[in-house]
Amino acid sequence: MLKRSDWLDAARKLDWTYSYVDEREVFPEAISGAPWLPHEAWSSWNEPFKTTFAEYVAQQSLKTADVAAAFAIVEQSEYVKTLPPAWVSAVKLHVALLPLAEFAAVIGNLRAARFGRDGAWRAAATFGALDELRHTQIPLLLMHEFVKHDEQFDWAHKFYHSNNWVAIAARHVMDEMLLTANPIEYAIAANFVFETGFTNLQFIALATLARAVGDRVFEKMLTSIQTDEARHAQIGTPVLSKIIAHDRAYAQRMLDKWFWRNWQLFAIVTGFSMDYFTPIECRTQSFKEFMHEWLIEQYLEQVKALGLKKPWYWDIFLQSLDTYHHRVYASAYTYRASVWFDFVVPSPRERAWLRDKYPSFAELEPVWNRIDERWAAADAHNDFAVHGAAIVTFCDICQVVLCGGPMGQNSATFVDRGGKKHAFCSEPCRWIFECEPDRYARHNDVVKRVLAGEAPANLIALVQRYFGLEFATWGKDTYGGRYPWVVRPRNPTESRL
Repeated sequence: MLKRSDWLDAARKLDWTYSYVDEREVFPEAISGAPWLPHEAWSSWNEPFKTTFAEYVAQQSLKTADVAAAFAIVEQSEYVKTLPPAWVSAVKLHVALLPLAEFAAVIGNLRAARFGRDGAWRAAATFGALDELRHTQIPLLLMHEFVKHDEQFDWAHKFYHSNNWVAIAARHVMDEMLLTANPIEYAIAANFVFETGFTNLQFIALATLARAVGDRVFEKMLTSIQTDEARHAQIGTPVLSKIIAHDRAYAQRMLDKWFWRNWQLFAIVTGFSMDYFTPIECRTQSFKEFMHEWLIEQYLEQVKALGLKKPWYWDIFLQSLDTYHHRVYASAYTYRASVWFDFVVPSPRERAWLRDKYPSFAELEPVWNRIDERWAAADAHNDFAVHGAAIVTFCDICQVVLCGGPMGQNSATFVDRGGKKHAFCSEPCRWIFECEPDRYARHNDVVKRVLAGEAPANLIALVQRYFGLEFATWGKDTYGGRYPWVVRPRNPTESRL
């Protein structure tokens, strides 16, 4: 019997010289990506895992056993009630954004499995597609059991099928990266930037917090997914190395674009979870500290090793690391009925913790003090007494509200193109738009849809008829405004609550 080393490359490197068609016909540039290079230039492409199908199946069967153990925990009817209420919101946020984005990644990998420029790349992408299908199924399977206890968990499947403003923002980045990008851009954006950089923060650091909170199900789900991510993340570096050798400027632009696009999504999803939804006694580090430990240092080392530079907007990024997710959280709390998970007001102790971790948080405290005052003047559980009413403005790239920059210095910027005014939350978002305006100019955010008559202007109608939420599922204050530090005058209404 042949040794594994004798036959593996023959099974992986399935490339040949075409006799009756041109190579450009088999791998057209419009689908395979630019710069277009002949296969000879790609023939040295390699990745370190070199997994066989038999090995892949054996490894995945062991992981399936772990998921089965997690499912046994989920079937315990009281499991959700054992978790801190704010942490449950972190779970709802993640399981909505995760599974169908992973399904989109199946398509991205399958495109690479057909149009990737080397057989080994195509083989690795095939395993990647199988991985992503598994990553779709796991959270949908686990969360389905929770729907009967809490209808907000139904958004694990419903989210991307809705016109919710967060879904619009998530689709805007995920569709571009996972569904429409050619294999080269996909490898840089998803395999290198997203999976080599940001998923360590998501699937390792956040899993550590899940363990501290006592959420064994979420921890198992994240760690099971991360072991796959680490393997097919290896596709990115060899693809990027080839592009650097032939078009360094394009490689740098792709890195800069996708780092910013991924950063803004993770700042919200993971920043909310680490700094607001994790109980303070379980917080080992702040989101900012996790970013420095798990992403920034490692990412910059990899970029430097490839001979590229850190993004031109690095100083803007570091400033946004201090402020961005805090400002988005305060804004989202004010409009919590527009999302499918609940929010909490940070306690005085948590505000002191946030000031210590983020000195600039002191500038945001008056907002939370004002929210305290509003709750003190309102009946408990009357969420709309402490809620925004006007529709806010969104960025034309990230599709998130215009709340970048330090307090009092909003970083919003604008571009007039073809008689249409485009708003951006930051200079990097504006730069991304101006590099490829035809790619983004026709997309309409929520405000533009309202102005065009596609969506209702009344906030309640917008939430119900366009975002697809109802009272049982829209976001509320987790404690209905009942906080020990919020003192209300006693009255007959209060005494009956």
